[in-house]
Amino acid sequence: MSSSSKFSYQYPRPSLTVDAVIVTGDTEPQLLLIKRKNDPFAGSWALPGGFVDENEALEAAAARELQEETGVDPSRVLLSQVGAFGDPGRDPRGWCISVAYAALVPSSSELQIQAADDAAEAQLYKITEQLPPLAFDHKLIVRLAFRQLANAEAVEGQAALVQQLLAVADRLEGPWQQQ
Repeated sequence: MSSSSKFSYQYPRPSLTVDAVIVTGDTEPQLLLIKRKNDPFAGSWALPGGFVDENEALEAAAARELQEETGVDPSRVLLSQVGAFGDPGRDPRGWCISVAYAALVPSSSELQIQAADDAAEAQLYKITEQLPPLAFDHKLIVRLAFRQLANAEAVEGQAALVQQLLAVADRLEGPWQQQ
């Protein structure tokens, strides 16, 4: 069968996206967010991310979107997969599954943040302060990523950081849908 063959399936298929949760290990840890330039959720804060290109590996897509939207060099962050998110209604464009990645970078000074592509702004938010409302189901993704990062080898011996990550994750409990 040639690679140019087209397939049709009896079952509908979802769109596939990736999201990146980047946290700094500063004394006051920060979360990297972007302000969306386009609908859906134009003007809302969200995690860096976007659609996976055909034949693109998931981690490569997460690294590409991170660099495209924030200017962060993906070679400076070690992304680890958090999980897949596909609750109905998570994306108003239709059935969309996102695979989320997370990374802890030692210091915000290592990130050269600059909004680009479909991000109007890119900014670090102190996690100990109230995070802005997040687009899509990113509240859920951040909550689970913070819990995963709190248990990562990279934070061994950093009790204060572990406590902060878990406290914020607990504070993000509740439904991810906008009320």
